[in-house]
Amino acid sequence: MEIEKDKKYEIIVFPNQDEGLKAQRILISRGEDFKHISTLAVAIPEQRRQAVCRSIIDGNTLISGYYPFLYRDYEEDFFKRAEAYRADNANGVFLKTITLCYVAPCMADEKKIRLIAYFNRDITEILPYLNAVIKGASYNKGASTLTFAKERRLINLYNLKITIAKADDIIDAWHILDEVKALINKTHERKTDIAPSYDEKIKVTALQIYGWLPKTNCRACGEATCLAFAVKFLLGEQDLLNCKPLLEEARFAENKKIMQEMAEALGI
Repeated sequence: MEIEKDKKYEIIVFPNQDEGLKAQRILISRGEDFKHISTLAVAIPEQRRQAVCRSIIDGNTLISGYYPFLYRDYEEDFFKRAEAYRADNANGVFLKTITLCYVAPCMADEKKIRLIAYFNRDITEILPYLNAVIKGASYNKGASTLTFAKERRLINLYNLKITIAKADDIIDAWHILDEVKALINKTHERKTDIAPSYDEKIKVTALQIYGWLPKTNCRACGEATCLAFAVKFLLGEQDLLNCKPLLEEARFAENKKIMQEMAEALGI
């Protein structure tokens, strides 16, 4: 299948290479028209997404999720980047695999995606060491979580999973997951040379919090602006329940999930 600028497409993502290969064999056997991105994803015409997903699921194959493929100028080289991508080889190391279980568009920004992936093992023991080496990380020992920002992306590490918000696209997400896996393994290798940090000081800024709020300045929370709410939220003087647009308006559903995860990760 050739991608055309004037048509709409969906990208279907699979949790791992085995499931991706199974899915693509099913699509080939049923004569479906699709664009191979990698063993982890395919692009299909938007109007075929429901039928294609049903065929894959009926073939006992797993799907992590799907999101619109927006043919923008900066994505002219999307498939070239996909072809050039090579998954990080982590055989024989502390963390071997990260499996995608959920991929979806960010409701607040249709040009970005959000994802959840699971580690093949518990990484709790490494979190204090990562807290020491990741600049600007926020560690919550009680919840076994580590939160940090990578440019505009928000990354939460838990004992068994990772969540990422505002990744550019699936290729960007793969690279981030590979970087995180490599960082975890490198940190594990250097444990004896790193002084673990159990500092739980919140290092996420009010401006970063503000970026996930509705920005309506509706004052329903009692604050004059959403930025003022963000400052009070970090101080533990405001509750997400007081942000009515975030809780009640469908267009902010994705922001709500992210803010709830952030609150849990930061222990607020």
